[in-house]
Order: sequence, then structure tokens, then C-alpha cells
Amino acid sequence: MNGDWLADGRAELASERILDAVRTLFLEKGVSGVGMAEVADAAGCSRATLYRYFDNRQALYVAFAGREARQLVERVWRDRPDDASADRAEQLLDGVAAVLAEVRKTPHLAVWFEPANSGIVAQLSNSSHVIDAIGTGFVAGYRPRLAAAAARMLGQWVVRVVVSLLTLPGAGADEEQAMLRNFLLPFLLDERTVIE
Repeated sequence: MNGDWLADGRAELASERILDAVRTLFLEKGVSGVGMAEVADAAGCSRATLYRYFDNRQALYVAFAGREARQLVERVWRDRPDDASADRAEQLLDGVAAVLAEVRKTPHLAVWFEPANSGIVAQLSNSSHVIDAIGTGFVAGYRPRLAAAAARMLGQWVVRVVVSLLTLPGAGADEEQAMLRNFLLPFLLDERTVIE
């Protein structure tokens, strides 16, 4: 072990370093094949240090999923054209499609949605922390003035739809677009569903 792992006084960076190591392990071994001892070795810390930051493997998964999803949502909205005159429905549809495409082309995210990892994804889908952070961030990208409670509810719905499509993809992009347009958009854009 590297004895000076936290010697520079930057303990706040420790969890990021651990999560970076986890990303590499997920690519090498898949999500379900990664244990806490392997994470500690890959991060260059002791198991005791690892457990100071993450109580168990589930907490580690939640932290990783939350961090990666927040970064993904930020990238998607940052890369979207800033067009105030654009149709809200089209902006949302494009945003969801961009999230799906980004996850599928990013190896350390795509591995989560392989059939062998469906149980882990299902458990994470029940983590309100992850769902709230991702969903609220996504909704804020297309409805920035929406009240927090409403954004949370809409965000939860968007995340569950995205996870469903990643876990059980449609026959192709056209089919997924049609499902999103016909079933997700009417709910999200109906002012009676959520009052701003």
C-alpha cells in the first residue's frame, strides 16, 4: 500500500479516487465481479480506508452511479443547443435520446445494463438518492423554473423510463423514439400533471 495515500491533506478527494478505481474495475471485471478488497487494491488504499468512505458494496455502487449519472446529465444538457424558441417536447425527446445514446456508447456505463447486472441496477433504481439527483438534474435542463417537488417527481419518472429502455431496449432508435413520444412526453408536458 502507498503510505502517503492521504498525506497531502486532501481527504475530500479520497472518495473520488476510489470511484475512479471502481470505474476501471467495472470495465475489466463487470459490475457484479468487483469486491471491496479489489477496490481497495485498485485505489491503493487499505480496506479500512475504503470502509471509512463506503460502508459496503451497495453504498459504493450508489455513490458511483450517482456521480456518473450526474456527470452524464450535465454533459447532455451542456451539449444541447441553447434555443429558447425550440419546442419543449422536442428538447425533452432529444435530451432523453442523448442520455440513452451516451450511456450505450460509454463502456463504464453500458456495462451496468448487461443482463448479468440487472439485479444490481434494480437495487440502485430503488435508491432515492441516486434517482433524485439524476432526475432532478435532468428535469432542470428543460424546465429550470419547475418547483423542487415537481422536478423530483418528473425526474423519477424520466430515470425509470431511461433505465427500462437501457435494460430492455426497443427494437431500434425509431421504436424507442415512438415510445418516448407517445408515452413519456404527454405525461411530462401535461400542465395538469405537474403545476409549475
